[in-house]
Amino acid sequence: MEIPRPSRICSVSRRDFRPQEPFFSVLSGEEGRFVRQDIAAEHWTGPPDAFAAWWKTTAEHVANDNVPQGTGETLQEFFERLVVQPGEADTLYILTLLLLRQKVLRYEKETIDEQGNRAMEVYAVQTNMTFHIPIAMPGQERLEVIQRQLAEKF
Repeated sequence: MEIPRPSRICSVSRRDFRPQEPFFSVLSGEEGRFVRQDIAAEHWTGPPDAFAAWWKTTAEHVANDNVPQGTGETLQEFFERLVVQPGEADTLYILTLLLLRQKVLRYEKETIDEQGNRAMEVYAVQTNMTFHIPIAMPGQERLEVIQRQLAEKF
């Protein structure tokens, strides 16, 4: 499934985001595809009951589609290192969402094991490999740390 690009307007107020304005993005699944809502921080009340992922970012990423990012290969190498490193599940999950958006990975399906742990199965287009990634959405503080780490690294 393809992750929609960020919107330049708030899903709640329908106004344009201001430069550097923080906002939240929520992904949910509808009819076999992801639906994205971008919500200004002033209107954020938390994620809905049913969602695939959510994160916080700033409008600078929305306003500038030319924000430099690492190449798919570099990000994919980092992804493949994280897959085998225990204890980095939340970073791996966020990186997986980024690689899905860049179409380096392709979403296949969600799985739930006998203990109720959710994971997503993703396919790496360049290497023809399939990975099972735990769905490990970090809390707000940890998410901000992960975003800074990825921004510094790439």
